[in-house]
Amino acid sequence: MFCMLKCMQNCRRWSSGLPMTSAQVSSGLSPGSGPPAGGGLTVRERMSIAVSRELNDGEVVLTGAASAIPLAACLLAQARHAPTLTILGAGVYVNPRRLVPEFTAGWDCDPLAIADMSDVFSVTELGIDVMFYGGMQIDRYGSVNLHYIRTAAGVLRGPGLANSALGHTATRTILYTERHDRRTLVDHVDYASVIGHGRRRRSRAELGLPNAGPSALFTPDLLFRPDHRGMFVPERAMRPLRWDDVAARTGWPMPAMPPQAFEADPDEVQTLRRFIDPGGLLADRRT
Repeated sequence: MFCMLKCMQNCRRWSSGLPMTSAQVSSGLSPGSGPPAGGGLTVRERMSIAVSRELNDGEVVLTGAASAIPLAACLLAQARHAPTLTILGAGVYVNPRRLVPEFTAGWDCDPLAIADMSDVFSVTELGIDVMFYGGMQIDRYGSVNLHYIRTAAGVLRGPGLANSALGHTATRTILYTERHDRRTLVDHVDYASVIGHGRRRRSRAELGLPNAGPSALFTPDLLFRPDHRGMFVPERAMRPLRWDDVAARTGWPMPAMPPQAFEADPDEVQTLRRFIDPGGLLADRRT
């Protein structure tokens, strides 16, 4: 635990006040693949830019194992407005400097340090600022299911979680999914791997959960925020869309009118493509 704390402190000192350059961060794809031609933003690029705005200087952020979008968002935040943000890729790769599709063997994320799984559980007790979650199902209260889904053919098992407590010890969580459909966005999850703003008519406070819970949900189509009841409502449209179509693909009631459109700043796009993802890892899905 002590080593993990010292490593995080040193990483913050290292990054403080230093501008991000292409030598510090590079994409995990071959240079020839490149960003999309024609300049149009892809779904992943747009989501990465939007998520980066959620992250603050000095925070400690933990991503999952397959987290290209959260990692890109973290690197972009470090480059633009949060130089002392500390990234824990999959909990063990401290401040990666290379964008990779996943934290597994065969992908070198060029971290400043590598911890071990015991440190991940130590961090759970210490508390972090932000934890990212995707899921097989995400419901209107922000509960996430990574364990199983009941289907007509039987039970579909998911990957589960290495440490479910992180969702309840982190100051807040950020949810994301690359699918916007009724199979993923449901009224109530079949199983709550991580509880959102309520579960079975009980609030977080009633369930004894001390942290803030999910602050946002990002999909290719919408950015959701919790309302005063803890239910997700749309705040921004992430791309041009037909509102009746999006509402039909969402598993809970939607308002009659669409929200305002999300707009990426040209400097955000330039920084993302030039320094964070020059190889075009985020370019595999277009709008």
